[in-house]
Amino acid sequence: MFKGARVQGGDYFDDKLTEDAGGVFAGLGIDDYEGVKEQVSPDGLTIRMNCRACNKPREVTLDWKELTIVGSNGPGKSLVMPPGWDYSRNNAKLYPANIPCNCGAALCPQITPDEAKQRVVDAVSQGLVQPAQVQAWVQQVDLYRQQGGGA
Repeated sequence: MFKGARVQGGDYFDDKLTEDAGGVFAGLGIDDYEGVKEQVSPDGLTIRMNCRACNKPREVTLDWKELTIVGSNGPGKSLVMPPGWDYSRNNAKLYPANIPCNCGAALCPQITPDEAKQRVVDAVSQGLVQPAQVQAWVQQVDLYRQQGGGA
């Protein structure tokens, strides 16, 4: 939509449909847009997503140990990743790097450390993972960092 000549300092995104405006990207709307759904289970966080190459629905399960490792990252800490994971600097998210779709493309369910930490906290509160197990994994990550591990 044409809004007239551009003026320095003008807000040219005020008509964008955002969460604040309750538009198409509000709440679960973004999940529908990306085709991503999550479900927690004793095995981990199962993410149902559409492959970006073939657009077919696929499921990927991130186990609780992986999510605990991802959630242990944050400001002032060296980056520690589960084996086989990578880090996207552009998105500031971690993702398992080698999950192939049936079509041959890679599935990359990305998650931030804060998101991972919250999913683990939710799983503990729901009784899906034991707090002692999470504490043991966190201690392993801390020990790894103390021994000079991490990026």
